Amino acid sequence: MSVLTMVIGSPGIDKAPVVRERAAGSGNVVIRMDGEADATNAILLQLGKALPTGKRIVLDDALRTPKLRKPYLEMAQRFGYRTEAILLNEPLEALLGGSNHQRDLKKWERQLRIPTYAEGFDRIEVRTSEPVLEAARDFFRDEEARLIQDPTGLIRELEQDGRLERWLPELHRCIPIDQHNPHHRFTIYEHILKASDVMAGSTLKMVWTMLLHDIGKAYPDIKQFTGVVTQDFDGWKKKDRVIIENGADIREGRDSGESYIVRGRQIPRDCVDTNLVGHFYEHENLGAQLSFRVLTRLGYDHDFALEVATLIQFHMLLPRQPDEADLKEMRSFYDKVGAYAGDLMWVRLADDRGK
Repeated sequence: MSVLTMVIGSPGIDKAPVVRERAAGSGNVVIRMDGEADATNAILLQLGKALPTGKRIVLDDALRTPKLRKPYLEMAQRFGYRTEAILLNEPLEALLGGSNHQRDLKKWERQLRIPTYAEGFDRIEVRTSEPVLEAARDFFRDEEARLIQDPTGLIRELEQDGRLERWLPELHRCIPIDQHNPHHRFTIYEHILKASDVMAGSTLKMVWTMLLHDIGKAYPDIKQFTGVVTQDFDGWKKKDRVIIENGADIREGRDSGESYIVRGRQIPRDCVDTNLVGHFYEHENLGAQLSFRVLTRLGYDHDFALEVATLIQFHMLLPRQPDEADLKEMRSFYDKVGAYAGDLMWVRLADDRGK
C-alpha cells in the first residue's frame, strides 16, 4: 500500500538521513519546504500532484502541531494512503552547543507536540539516541510491583541514595522549584509525588504518567511571570504583554521589586500590571518529549513510552470543570484525544488531588 511519511523534528536536528531512508527507491517523492512563507498551500499543491501516482511520499517540513499536520493527513487518507510519523526526539541542548539561535530553537521545541494516534496516523515511530541504563532498567523491572503499589516510597528511596539524580535527573530537578501559583501549594516535586500516590495500585502506565506528567515544568526558563504595560515607557506601548524576568527573585525575597526586569532592562513597577503568578506554558509539550527519553533510558519499550508520552501531551486539554463545560467544549476535547479520554479523566483526578 502507498505510504505518506511525515518526518518531524526540531530545526536543530538533521532529518536528512531519515528522509533518504524513507524515500529510498526509484521514483519516490520528497516534499521539503525549508521555511517557505506559504508552506501549507505549497505542500498541498505538491501532494495533489504526487498522491494520484501511488508512490511513497516523504514530507519534511515544520510539522510541529496536529493543526499543521491535519490537512496532509486528510488529503493522503482520501487517496487511500497509509500514514506514518517519524519523530526525531533529541534534546536540543545536546545538539546546539553555543548556537546563536538557541532561544528560537528552544521556543520551537516548546511548541512541538508529539504525533499521536488520536490524529489518525496508522503508524508512529519515535527515534532517540537516549542510551539504556542497565542498572536502572534492571531495578525498575525487579521492583515493578512495588512501584505500582507505592510509587512515592520508592522514588523517595531513590532520592535519598542518589539514584534519582543519576537515573531521572528530569524528576530530580523538580525538587526545589516553587510553582508560585495560588492553585499549587506544593513544589513541583511534591505535587508530582502526591498526584502519583492517587494512582498507587492502578497500572504501571498510569503511575509513570503521573510521575512524569509535570517534569516539563523544570525545563530551563519555562516558568514565566507575565504582565501588561499600563503606560508608554522606553519603547514599550500601553497594553504590551511582557515577561518579568525577576519575578521569581521578587517572590522569594531576593529582589525588592521596586522595578521589573524585561528583556534585561528595568521598568518602573507602576508601569506594569502583574500579579506575579508563575505560569508554565507548554510544559506538557516538553514533558511528552522528555518522558519518552526517560522511559527509553529506563529500558521500557517504544510503545509503552509512547502511550505515557501521549497522556502527558494531552493532560492539559480536559476542560477545567468538565461537569460544567458545555457540549461544544467536551466534543472538542474528545475530537483531540480520541480513545485516550478515559485515562485522561483519571489523570485529571490525580492531578487535582495532588495540589
